[in-house]
Order: sequence, then C-alpha cells, then structure tokens
Amino acid sequence: MAQPPFRRRWRYRRLTLLLLPWMLAMSIGFPLLWSHMDEVFQGPLRRARDEALDEAARALSRAADGLRRDARFLAELAALDVAEGVLRPDADSARLVLAFARGAPGYGRLYWIGTDGQERLRVEQSANAGPRLVPVEGLRDAVIETEYDRASHLPAGDVYFSGFDLRRETDGAIAQPPQPVLRVATPVYEEDALRGVVVLELRANALLERLSSMGRARHVNLYLVHQDGHWISGPDAALDWHAWLADTAPALWRAIQQHADGQFQTEDSRWAFRRLDVVRPPGVPGSQSGPQDDLKLRLLARVDPVAESEAGWRWKQPLAAGMAAAVGVALLLAVQLARSMRAEARQTRELRAANQALTEANDNLRSVQADLTRAERLSSLGLMVAGVAHELNTPLGSATLALSTARQELDMLAQRLQQGLRRSDLEHYVRAGGAGLETVREAVRRAAALVQRFKQVAVDRASMQRRVFDLAEIVLDADPRLQHWPPDGRIALRLELAPGLEMDSYPGPLEQAVSNLLENALTHAFDGRARGCITLQTRADGPAHVLMRFADDGNGIPEAQLSRIFDPFFTTRRHTGGTGLGLHIVHQIVVDLLGGTLRAENAPDGGAVFVLRLPRQAPQRAED
Repeated sequence: MAQPPFRRRWRYRRLTLLLLPWMLAMSIGFPLLWSHMDEVFQGPLRRARDEALDEAARALSRAADGLRRDARFLAELAALDVAEGVLRPDADSARLVLAFARGAPGYGRLYWIGTDGQERLRVEQSANAGPRLVPVEGLRDAVIETEYDRASHLPAGDVYFSGFDLRRETDGAIAQPPQPVLRVATPVYEEDALRGVVVLELRANALLERLSSMGRARHVNLYLVHQDGHWISGPDAALDWHAWLADTAPALWRAIQQHADGQFQTEDSRWAFRRLDVVRPPGVPGSQSGPQDDLKLRLLARVDPVAESEAGWRWKQPLAAGMAAAVGVALLLAVQLARSMRAEARQTRELRAANQALTEANDNLRSVQADLTRAERLSSLGLMVAGVAHELNTPLGSATLALSTARQELDMLAQRLQQGLRRSDLEHYVRAGGAGLETVREAVRRAAALVQRFKQVAVDRASMQRRVFDLAEIVLDADPRLQHWPPDGRIALRLELAPGLEMDSYPGPLEQAVSNLLENALTHAFDGRARGCITLQTRADGPAHVLMRFADDGNGIPEAQLSRIFDPFFTTRRHTGGTGLGLHIVHQIVVDLLGGTLRAENAPDGGAVFVLRLPRQAPQRAED
C-alpha cells in the first residue's frame, strides 16, 4: 500500500532533524578541533620562537655591556697619557693598547683622537693577522666624524653606540667584501677637561652569526632591522643593508611601528618582534641618554618554515583522514538510518493495523469488565445490605416482641379495670411492663451501637483533623488501658515505642485503628489460655515512613481465615455479638485514609502479627 505524500514528507523531515545535530556538530567541532590541534602542535614552536627572541635580546645586551666596559677601560688607559701630540709606538700607552687588542680580536680598529680631531693612535687588525699600530705618518684627521662629534659631547664615563654599519676604508669607500661593524665611542677627560675621544670598531659578523645560531638551535629564524626600517640581517642576504622592511613586508612594518613588542601573522609566517634599547646603562633614564639612542634595533623572529610545515603535517594528515572517516561514517549511518526508517514505517503500518484490531478487542473487553464490575458492586451492595439487615434484625425483633407483649399486658389491664382492678393485677402489669421496657431499651441500644459501627466503616472524614504529632504519644492516647495496664493481670503488655517519630497525619483515625487492634487481640487471641502477652512496637522505616507492629503470642489465625479477616461482617463470634467490622475498619483507616499498608500473618512461634507501614506525611485530601 502506497504511503500518503504527507507521511513521506514527514519521514524525510524526521531524517533531516536526526542528521542536523550531527552535521552541526561536525561543521562546528571539526574547525574547533583543527584550531585546537594547531595550537597544541604549534605551541612548542611558538614558545621556542619567543625563547630564542629572549635569548637574542639578552645576548645583544651582554655584547653592549662588554663594549661599554672596553670603551671605558681604554678611556681610563688614555687618561694616563694626555699630553698633546702623537703617541710613539714605544710609549707605554701604545703597548697597553696593543696588548688589549690582542686579547680582543673581535675589534677591527681602535682610535685615540685628540681634541683637535687629529688621530693620536690607531690600531688595526684583521681576522688573519694580529693587531698593528699605524705608523705616525699614517695618522691623519679623524674620518669618523659622527662618532667623534657625538662622543665629545658626552659626560665622563658615558658611551655612544653608532649602530650597525658596513666597514669603510680610510678613503670612505665600503670595504669589500662587505663587513658589518659596530662602533662605540667615549670621551677622555682630565680634571673635567676634555682631552679626546676613544673609538672602538667591532667586527659584527661573529655577533650576527651568533644570533642566527641561537635561532637555528630552536628551528627559529632571527633577524635584525634598524630603527629606520632597513634590513641588517634579514631573510634574504642579498637584500641586507640596502633593502627596507617597509618595501618587503609593509603590513609587518606598520605593526612594528605601532607596538614596541608583539606578534603579527602574515599569509605564510607568524612573526614576533621586539624593540631593543641595549645601549642605555642600567640606572640611566631615557631622558638623560642623549646621543646614545642611535643604536635602536628591531629584533624579529619566526619559526623556520620547514620545521613549521613538518610539525603541521604530523597532525594535519591524520586529523584530516579522521575527519574524512567521520564524514564517511556519518553518511553511512544516514543511509542505514534512512533504510531503518523505511522499515520502521512498514512495521508501523503493520502495527497500526494490529493495534486497530486490539483496540476493538480491548473495547469489547472493557465493556465486559464494566458489566462485571457493576455486577460485583451490586453483589457487594447486596452483601452489605444483607449484613446490615441481619445484624439489625435481632435487636429489632426483640424490641418488637417486647412491645407486642407490652401491648397484650396493657389490653389485659384494661379488661381488669372493667371487671374490677386488683392490686395484684397492677403489680403484675408493672413487673411485666418494666421487663418489656428493659428489653426494648437493650434492643434499641444494641441497634444504635450497630449503626455506629456501620458508620465507622465509611470513616466520618468531616470530623477528622490533620496535625503534626509524635507517634508514641498518639499510641498511648489510643486506649486508656495502654497507660494503666493491670500489672498483675493474666495478659501482659509490652510497649517498645521509638521516641521522636514525628508525623503529619490524622491522629483520631490512627488512635481508632490502634484501639480496634487491641480490642481484637483481647477478644480473640487468648481463648483457652491462662496467660499471654501483647507487644506493640513502633520504629522508623527510612526517612519517610514508620512501622507499627502489633503482635500477640496467642492462638493465631487459622490459615483458611487469614485471607478474609479484613472482609466486612466476617466474624467467628457472631453468636456473642461480634459484627465482623473491627478489622475492616482498621484496614480502611490505614489504606484509604492514612495512605499506608496493613499486613496480617502468623508468627513462627505462635500468635498473630499485624504490621502497619505508614507514611510520615499522610496523603493530602481535598477537604484539607
């Protein structure tokens, strides 16, 4: 049978609703996972980049401190011989300078320049040859005017750093091959009088190479940029010294200009940069540094692209494969789900047909059950009416007989009055009338008692009050005998009442149930026994219930009668006035009103046991 179009649309809509959360989860979760994995695997490389940046900054600071110390040392050495004129090679100061140069092979040149701008001493050395003093005839006016001009205006002990530059020959031409140098200069004073300037020219190849090696050890590329933006040591060695960062990476240069320290990501690299001020002596504020600010550098670092690519593909390929597998599994599950939904639709149609048949059968069954229930109710009502009629018939019959007898006696008295009344006749009538009235009074009293017991079967709920009470107190108030039990009677009483069992219930009906159980035990349990014992126990049963156990060691309940003792009008003592309503009333109170359970059983060692399990908070009634 073909499905209606709206059912097919609903099935497709349901399939979409089932798959939509998975599609959203994958579309959101996979990018988040990709980003998280990138952070996890790229994090160590970025930390290595930042560590290399920190180490390079410290290395430059240490190098600047060393240059500062050497410049001050030469200035103090120059102060030993401040006489005007050129130092001879055999002078003590010249020999000390040569000794210093031999101990510091990194310096390419050392200058002493007098206040007139004339070189007093110049030492030159190369990587292949030791230091040598330039002959006197080779000395001339200072060719490093900038360093001389800046240093001559400094106070004693202060040092000027020129910044990285390419080495120039004495004629001003750039040396070939190009050699990066860094010059420092400091003034020479005698008694607050300027006597000249000391200049050191450091060959910076080793320092720059050391910075690069620090980065390579961590798979990081370190670069230096001058404050004006030209490359000192950059990604492309062919562009060093004459290319500008603003031309090669303008966005990165703008970020460096806006922030002293920070990070910047281009299309292919993640950069970290830092502004260095390595020449300011400790404790000297920036406003007092004067011309020392010429050496301002920008230190850049980025993870080596090869290392970054290798680290990326170590997780990107497996994760991409996992994502593809997840998508494939999701598609496979979608196909299986669609098949299952089609099978479910087919089974639903079959079940709908079967359910229709069951519904019809169930309706017929309900109709039959309703008829049976109605018949059972009528039967119960007939039983109740028969019981009431039977119980009331005896006292009413006695009253009717007594009244009939009284009527006969009254008629006889009237006849005697006409014939002549004697004293004996009047005395006979008084005796007979008194006996008849006593019989009527007893019959009416018994009928009233029966009516009152019948009323208890329905439990007069309008007279009940709900309140919070202690269970032990209510049990003791249920019957006066529980508080004043004869100590020397043949029936003993043992009370085991747990204190502090607070309940929110109906104390009146509960007292009635306890009193009925006590009366039932005294009436039925100990026939033919000289002695016996009744035990009443209460205890907590969890946080929400209490247990009451009413037991005796008497005759017990015959097994054939155990299932009927709570039925109305069931009694084994009807000939002695029993109505069979006492335990029925107890059952109604415990189950219908107090919301508990009542169980009767015989004890293993003899006697009957009634167990009441009651909620501490009785069910709420509409009247409450």
